[in-house]
Amino acid sequence: MHLIIGGAGQGKLPYALRTYHCTPADVSETFSVARTKRIFDRFHVAVRAALEAGEDPQQLTEELLEANPDIIILCDEVGCGVIPVQPEERIWRETVGRLCCALAEQAESVERVFCGLPMCLK
Repeated sequence: MHLIIGGAGQGKLPYALRTYHCTPADVSETFSVARTKRIFDRFHVAVRAALEAGEDPQQLTEELLEANPDIIILCDEVGCGVIPVQPEERIWRETVGRLCCALAEQAESVERVFCGLPMCLK
């Protein structure tokens, strides 16, 4: 598994498509479809959807990695900036952060993309 993080609109998906020789057809934005795709884009949004549906994003992530261990996961950095007032927003932000920490630990590589430029973290 490879993890690519960065701010919104910083070029994570174009970088992943180019680097891993993929096309838009190789991209998913949901846990269920990501089991059969090469790239899982907008991981942070899928985590929010799982929380709102009463599902466990950690379990969904573990099941995804078991089904598709070579996946490339793209996630916006959501832990920077102003702390949200709403409790559910804080829970979502913390969940995404903790999942990204766990993913980074397991990942073959971790990159941060800023202004379209990759920085190797691992």
